[in-house]
Amino acid sequence: MLKKIINQHKKTSNFLLLFLVLIIFGGIFNKIISIDFLSDTKESEKYSILDKIIYQIRCNNERHIRLRELKPNQKTFRIPPNNFKTLENKKYVFETDENGFLKPSMIHKKPDLQIFFLGGSTTECEYVDEKSRFPYLVGRILEEKTKIKINSDNAAKSGNNSLHSINILLNKLIPFNPNIVIMMHNINDLSTLFYEGTYWNNNKAITPIVCNQKNNKEFINNDQWSLSKGLNNNLELENVINDFKENLKIFISISRAKNISPILMTQANRIENNSNFNINRGEEFSKVYRQNYIKFNQIIRDIAKEEKVWLIDLAKLIPSEEKYIYDDVHLNKEGSELVAIEIEKNLEQFLKANKTKFNINF
Repeated sequence: MLKKIINQHKKTSNFLLLFLVLIIFGGIFNKIISIDFLSDTKESEKYSILDKIIYQIRCNNERHIRLRELKPNQKTFRIPPNNFKTLENKKYVFETDENGFLKPSMIHKKPDLQIFFLGGSTTECEYVDEKSRFPYLVGRILEEKTKIKINSDNAAKSGNNSLHSINILLNKLIPFNPNIVIMMHNINDLSTLFYEGTYWNNNKAITPIVCNQKNNKEFINNDQWSLSKGLNNNLELENVINDFKENLKIFISISRAKNISPILMTQANRIENNSNFNINRGEEFSKVYRQNYIKFNQIIRDIAKEEKVWLIDLAKLIPSEEKYIYDDVHLNKEGSELVAIEIEKNLEQFLKANKTKFNINF
């Protein structure tokens, strides 16, 4: 009996010793492969053997442009955080079709009118019931009013900024022959430009070019752009803000080139009316961030006027209340349904003003 206990103890001790050796060896190995080797020139960034290995395995040594879309043919359930009073604590169905559009989608094979919505999480509406998400609901209300077949599809993805939406428009939506494309961006563009300094950055989650090597000089890195530098230099700040203006114009130009009617939307929010808005990066940063959030909505209005495109001003149409917007910018069910009603009203006016183009009789 005693011998058995001793043997068991030895096995346990040997296992623990082996485990300890593996930890030590792993640490040493990681240290070895993480040693920085100099590139050909002294000015080049250093990168490790591990970086090279990951790059080769993940990217096959090839960079590529990212189509930042929802994964096609997926069905998941999204459960909201329990700290928002106006969100029902339940599982929300989150399902996409074979093209990565949120369901219900493409309900008519041959629609009389095809509408797409582009944006980030504020358009995606993950914590809203499928048939209450405003991109889908707009089509159903408008179809009832016009008595024509309408597809209104959700091509948004959480985290997308206007550059991602331009890419989706150009490489994904155009083959579906859309009549109208509606884009809503603000906060994701603002955050991208504030934190990264440019849309063309090295942030792995949002960079437009995937598998960018660390020493690629085409991209601004955090050594060249910093929040303190950008926020305290009006010229630097104006330069990154101009990128947003240019993206809105690019969206409009591509749409018009393909005979698509572009529509811009401001973002409904609880930021503009909240003088105590806090983004947890200090009082001064929060103040400047809020000021520029307000500015971005105004830029959308100004570009719409300048380019003579239809504007749906959700920032003015939707009450800045928790009843409709559960955090700073995201809609709950009541907010999404109200947004759908307001968008539909605007689209009715738009279609009436363009009856000849769309061949619709009211």
